[in-house]
Parts: sequence; structure tokens; C-alpha cells
Amino acid sequence: MTVNQKEPVAALDPAFGVVPELAPLPARGEAVQARRNHGAGFSRKREEHQFKCLYCGSSAAPEPFLEDCPDCYLGKPFRTDCFKCCKCAAVQAWPIPADVSAFYDSYPVHRRKSGLHRLMRKVVMAPAYFNPSLLTEGSTLLDYGCGDGWFLEKCKQRNVFLIGFEKARTLSENISKRLDIPIYSDPERLISDFQGKVDILTMHFVLEHLTDVANAFGHVQKLLRPGGTFFFTIPNINSWEARLFGKKWHGLDAPRHISFANPDCIKTLARKYGMKCTEVRSIPFPNGFAGSVPVVLTGRFNFLLYLCALPLGLALSRLAPSGFSAYSLKKKVQSTSGSAPATTHNPSNA
Repeated sequence: MTVNQKEPVAALDPAFGVVPELAPLPARGEAVQARRNHGAGFSRKREEHQFKCLYCGSSAAPEPFLEDCPDCYLGKPFRTDCFKCCKCAAVQAWPIPADVSAFYDSYPVHRRKSGLHRLMRKVVMAPAYFNPSLLTEGSTLLDYGCGDGWFLEKCKQRNVFLIGFEKARTLSENISKRLDIPIYSDPERLISDFQGKVDILTMHFVLEHLTDVANAFGHVQKLLRPGGTFFFTIPNINSWEARLFGKKWHGLDAPRHISFANPDCIKTLARKYGMKCTEVRSIPFPNGFAGSVPVVLTGRFNFLLYLCALPLGLALSRLAPSGFSAYSLKKKVQSTSGSAPATTHNPSNA
């Protein structure tokens, strides 16, 4: 998922796509003042907001988890407080920001990538994505929050029908033209065209950015055919990586990562939306460790230090994967008789 922004060509950064524009990390006083003044949701006092868990809906007073977390990646003047739900143990920012667009100014993830970056991404990121070899011929795959379209482009080698969703209209249109794949920016139009027709729906590192997780699960429920699969990847805030690095953990990515789920709350939410969790596994993703080392050493993400730490990060992610998890959910098939809707579909380009 993303917000509207310019898309210039930028330098290589396998951790998040390209090297961010470096800015000094603001002092706490400056951050607090910006937090008070900026209309991105953190401007109101927490006391004015009643806590509501994004996963189970509980409004019971939460437990403090991590307080005063800075933006160690872009250096934006925002500080995030994270709390743990007393009912389902999900962790989330509180209060939930009403507008997250300011968090993504100069965010480089969706900018165009160099050839060297694409090569490195095959090594660094491919193991954390859905395996295209599992796709069956003639099936329909939707990549929800498709970013720059890298995963969809990778799947074009398969004989499947591909669709993408990316919130930024300009970005979605550009990807659609480049890949010749329908990329939607309007969720309602996407649901209108593909309700009950998607075999595989993927969300790679998307769910943690959303301020309305239940709404996203509702979209998934409508789009999947009975028996269809919902595959997604998210950071694991209960991992040894997260415990080791704390507020400096790369997977925390405050303030952009809004929530951190666990298997129990995902299973509960899945049941609510007519799905069953069939698999939860740790995935080998080295950026959690390699991206945290520069923050420990300098207080900010640093690309060269990231590269130095990457070999160790790769080794640790293979030997003891922990920082990120992959979930597979399956939409339940109704007990009543009747065939599922056909998956072959070819509407006009979105």
C-alpha cells in the first residue's frame, strides 16, 4: 500500500528499495512539538481516544509495550507509542493516526529500481514472497498492495491471470501500462469486477501498514472464491530480533508500521471472516537484522552499514528465521451444494 507521491529514479537499497533522503533524526523536543502540531493523527492527546484493538476489537485498557519510538529510517519528526491488547496480545500504535500520508513523504519503497537492485532482491526478498511455482495453470492471482509490481512481473512466466491493487492511482496506472496487467486503485471497483473469483490473494508486508485491518479482511473475504488462499507476510514483534533490538529493530519501522499481529489473533480474525488458518511459518528475511545494525551503531539507517551487516543477516535468517512470518488462510467452502464461480475473468483494464 502507498500514498500518492513522486516516483523519481533513486539509488539502490535492497532493504527498502532505494536509499532514503537522509535527514538528521529530530531531537525529542522537536518531535514532540511536531507531533502536537501536525494533523497526522498524533496531534490529539491519547486521553481523548478510547483504545480499540485492530484485531479483536477489545476496548480494555492496553499494556504499554514500546514508548516514544522514533523514525529511524526516514527521520521524520514523529514518535510512536505501541501498546499490547490485553485480550489478544496484538501490538499496535495508539492512538491510530487518522492520516498517515505525512509518514510516507520521501518514502522510497515504490520508486523505480535499478537492474542491480532487482538482482539483489531475488536473493534478499524472494524467499519471503509467495512461491510462484505453487500456482496452478489458469488460476487467478491478486497481489494486494503490489508496490512497484515486482512480484507480478515475476509471476508473468506462469500461465495464470494476474491482477494488482495499489492505492496510489498514478502508480497503479504506470505499473499497469508497463506490465500490461490490470492494476486497480479503487477497492470497490476491484470487488465489483472480481468478487468470488480470486484463487490466490497475496499481501507482502502490507497488513502492518493498515489502519483498518478488519476492512482489509472484509475485502479478502469478498474477493476470494470458496477454497481460495490468502497468503500474507508480516513482521513478528515477538521474535528474538525484535526483543534484541527493541525500538531500534528495523521491522518496527515506526511510525509506518501500525500493528503487529500474532498467530492467535490472526486465527480469530480469520474465523470471523469465514477463513481458516492453515499455516504459520517464519520466513528467511535478512533485513530485520541487517537493517537494525546501522541504527544501533549510528541511530539511523545507513545503507553502507546495512550492506556490511547483510551477510550475517542472510546467515542468521537461514539458520534461525524469526523476525518475519508468513500466514496462509483458506476461505471456507459453504456446506450447501453448488459450484464455485469460474475463475477465468478478463475485464477491461483498471
